[in-house]
Amino acid sequence: MTGLSWRLRRSLSGPRPWQRLAEATGLEVAAARLAWLRGDETPEDLAWRLDGSWARPWDPGLLQGIDAAVARIRKAIQNGERIVVYGDYDADGVTATALLVRTLERLGARPSFFIPNRFSDGYGLSLPCIRELAQGGPGLVISVDCGVRSVAEVEASRALGLEWVITDHHALGSELPQAVAVVHPALGAYPNPALAGVGVAFKLAQALLDAVPVPTGAEAAFLRGLLKLVALGTVADMVPLRGENAWLVRQGLQAMGGANGPGLQALLASARVEGVPRASAVAFGLGPRLNAVGRMGGAEDAVRLLLTRDAEEAQVLADRAETLNLERRALQEAFLARLPEPGDEAFELLVEAGAHKGVLGIVAGQRMRRTGRPTAVGTLEDGLVQCSCRAPEGFDLTELLERARPWLSGGGGHRSAAGMSFPEASLPFVRRALATGAREQAAGLLAEVAAVDGEGLAEVPSPAGMAALEPFGMDYPEPVFAVSGRAAELRPFKEIHLRFRLKGLEGRFTWFSAAGLIREDEMLTVAVAPEDHPRWGRSWRVAERLGDPA
Repeated sequence: MTGLSWRLRRSLSGPRPWQRLAEATGLEVAAARLAWLRGDETPEDLAWRLDGSWARPWDPGLLQGIDAAVARIRKAIQNGERIVVYGDYDADGVTATALLVRTLERLGARPSFFIPNRFSDGYGLSLPCIRELAQGGPGLVISVDCGVRSVAEVEASRALGLEWVITDHHALGSELPQAVAVVHPALGAYPNPALAGVGVAFKLAQALLDAVPVPTGAEAAFLRGLLKLVALGTVADMVPLRGENAWLVRQGLQAMGGANGPGLQALLASARVEGVPRASAVAFGLGPRLNAVGRMGGAEDAVRLLLTRDAEEAQVLADRAETLNLERRALQEAFLARLPEPGDEAFELLVEAGAHKGVLGIVAGQRMRRTGRPTAVGTLEDGLVQCSCRAPEGFDLTELLERARPWLSGGGGHRSAAGMSFPEASLPFVRRALATGAREQAAGLLAEVAAVDGEGLAEVPSPAGMAALEPFGMDYPEPVFAVSGRAAELRPFKEIHLRFRLKGLEGRFTWFSAAGLIREDEMLTVAVAPEDHPRWGRSWRVAERLGDPA
């Protein structure tokens, strides 16, 4: 098993260029060094992480369409109109749904919510679902995390007595739905076009509460609680954790370290998260459990878990999420085992008749990480192929899907994660279009080299220094350090994972999905990330095996 060549994350521009950053911000030098390696040059760059004041995030009034949205929703509340929040079945969608429901309740409304079913309804606004909603009478429907491409569906809603306020963050289409308002961070000149769906919902909530530009008093405390949901959905949706997104997530994580409602508390306990969570605890613990509910069936229970005020109900719902997450893991592992060995395709498109829709995205992501190439994994039902797509850094799925658009029934998403559907007869044309586009994108990429934050462990910040820079994640990568040594005391656990030590280094190392990959006394060079636990202290997680320096 060979490893990637590696290099320092950023070339040095002089002796200790991070020293002034440490002096100006009060960060320990090792933490300032990590920040500099991630492109933070000035105290202002770091203020999104270090300044927790409400004056830091952008005014919601800068979002195009927000004034029209607020006016229509307030009118609906004042007139006692029916209001439905129409969400999505992933963690971003369910957190956004819960957030807006809670806000509308605070304003005196009695909203309901609707989440389409991944299996029977598909993603986004669906005409059969809209007709079902219309049976409850006319009213206002507010979308969260979906709808910006649903031109025909919004148009058809008019005859059914439904008006729409669309809030979304997915890639824009060639035209916007003719809704009362469309609120999207990439429209107009909003300074943070990378808001998650729950981030857009939060901005709408802040505007509805008239807590702008700076919340105070009871509204500030209420919004601080909503930031917990923003942190959950933003990290789980893998949007960049820089600028305003970093502020939103950091404040939400810190709020989670205090008192929580019954649902969130049960979810934290289920994932064995203690103290102030790190973003990685959301990405690998809380997010997958929320997502599992929608992956394995209807996602309504995920919303109920976040909204419930009853401890017994919360425990039942959290236990169900845990069970579904275990079932999801078993399904994805079986699916991965059935896939053929990778070939040399520039874009790998794998389709299996009857494959479980709930694990397509996870399997696509794992396959992509194995091959280093854009990947789509799909299921075939009734002549229609439905795929989840994942792409490594440097590729752009939105551009690739546009190449295949003539043969697609639907599709959209982000640069690194997207979905698409198409008739089975179009499979060879879609495959060819995606492969051609991927080859062109790959031609502009350099050979893959692992970026590390240092060689050895001498420059790793303290736990407090690490915590000061949270959140780590998309576009602000977790710190990893290159270490070498001979493997010792190998201890497999849960059949596929491994714990071990490296001779000459203190601490224990955990390497997931690595049981059987190394031998006792084998010489290793690996990239490791520090893991800090409030009770058990520091350990190390292996991120990947390394080869020689580049």
